[in-house]
Amino acid sequence: MLIQLKGGRVIDPANNRDFVGDVYLENRRIVDAPDGREPDEVHDVSGKIVMAGAIDVHSHIAGTNVTLGRQLMPELPLIASAEGQPILPSPAAWGAYATGIRYAEMGYTTVIEPAMIPTHAIQSHKEMASIPIIDVAGLVILGNDDYTLNLLRTGNVKSDELKDYVAWTLSHSKALGLKVINAGGSEAFKFNARTFDLDEQVPEYGVTSRGIVEAMQQAIADLGVPHPPHVHTNNLGIAGNVDTAVATLEATQGNPIHLAHIQFYGYGKEGDKGFSSGAPRLME
Repeated sequence: MLIQLKGGRVIDPANNRDFVGDVYLENRRIVDAPDGREPDEVHDVSGKIVMAGAIDVHSHIAGTNVTLGRQLMPELPLIASAEGQPILPSPAAWGAYATGIRYAEMGYTTVIEPAMIPTHAIQSHKEMASIPIIDVAGLVILGNDDYTLNLLRTGNVKSDELKDYVAWTLSHSKALGLKVINAGGSEAFKFNARTFDLDEQVPEYGVTSRGIVEAMQQAIADLGVPHPPHVHTNNLGIAGNVDTAVATLEATQGNPIHLAHIQFYGYGKEGDKGFSSGAPRLME
């Protein structure tokens, strides 16, 4: 089937093009303007932008955290129903159905859920399967669980077993990649820690946050997983946490890493309030 998108503003940054014109699609592919053929469908998109669909690499769209958020804020369906494409003020307005509608309105075609809990992955996938229009995938969380920390205990590092465990978890959770959140910090918080730096040891386990991140990076590299570990560094939102972010980057030793919501660990301690932007240092 030949489809014509007619009269839109076509924006193509990869080829440095910005013009008003037509785009043709056949068999779900963009094709050159056909000679002597009439399109099977014509969509007048004048006044609209035609461009590649946006990709959101980190958005909580499914899973237990999102479910809890909906339960804590039951007023959101009414708020959501008042914006954009009308959606009746019901649970659907704040659920999987509305997620697909709202993202499509914004021009997105792909969204990644970045924090699937392994034991709850089936629930995340069930919810993602109900999201219309957009493509979806999930990243599964490891790094603070007892099994991983036991494998990384000081003097008892079992790299092959860890690699097998990571592979098994990715396979059984049907995840696109691995998420590491505040490596070691979640366990340290149980012992009343309020901050947790890269080289501090996890209580009872004797492994550092640096050791966890490095081990996960190596496991992903050895397994040949295309996406590097998606890392939420330690000390999120705390003044001076740019030091932790920089230390995490330096600790990668050339291995790829993908940092999540980097703005929130790009803070310094300068200024009257002891809180400032660390963005210039982070950029350098």
